[in-house]
Formats: sequence, structure tokens, C-alpha cells
Amino acid sequence: MRPGLPVLIALAAVPGACASPGPQGVAVYQPAPGISEVLSGPIQAAPGHHLVTGDLNIPAHAPIPRHYHHGEEFLYILGGSTVIVREGMGEKELRPGQAIRIAPGTVHWGKAGPEGLRAVSSWVVPDGQPLRVAVP
Repeated sequence: MRPGLPVLIALAAVPGACASPGPQGVAVYQPAPGISEVLSGPIQAAPGHHLVTGDLNIPAHAPIPRHYHHGEEFLYILGGSTVIVREGMGEKELRPGQAIRIAPGTVHWGKAGPEGLRAVSSWVVPDGQPLRVAVP
């Protein structure tokens, strides 16, 4: 038996344990509700900054509280929908396949759509600064 094959067989015996079928039967990871940080590290081309990437799995109609970031946020919608409000810019609805860049220091908030929200977000964070700053 090849090395690693028993592990593959064991994983195959538990379909759906960590994934569910997506388009064309491709398994798609289903994280717990909330925002899961999946990657973080320095940006060599931008000294003094690091990148944080998150997997967003927000329940239906859940609020996204008012906040801002010290660096840019890049949000890409995978499933469901959201309404994002950027201070002074009004509401913007985002659906699967759509994306938005939120400039540093922009106060924003929103709400997940009726089917919830699945998205990937990346933040450019200046070293020594928090990822998110809550705004009352």
C-alpha cells in the first residue's frame, strides 16, 4: 500500500465531514459561522504591512457592526448576499461574483442577506495596528 493511502481511504469514508458539494459536485469547505482567519503574513513588497485573509460565513440577516480598518479591505462574495454601507456613500448590495474595495479609515457596516453570506475578505494591515476598530 502506498504511504498516505490509509489516510485517504479514511477521509473518503467520511464524506461531508468538512465539506459539502458545490457547483459541479466540487466539495466546498463549510466553516463555523463567523469570520475565520485563514492566512496572515508580512507583505514583502510593502514593508511595515501584513496581509490577513478571512473566510466569512455570516448567518442570514446577521448585522455587521460599524467599524473601520487602518488599511484597505478587499471583499469578494462567494454566495448569499450582503448590503454594505460606507459612511457618506449609501448602501451597496453585493451578490456572488461581485467585489468591493474599502479604503483605509472608511467607517462601514452592513447586514448579511436573507440566505446569509459566504465571502473572502483580505485586509492590508499596517504593522502594530489592530485588524478592526469598532465605531459606536
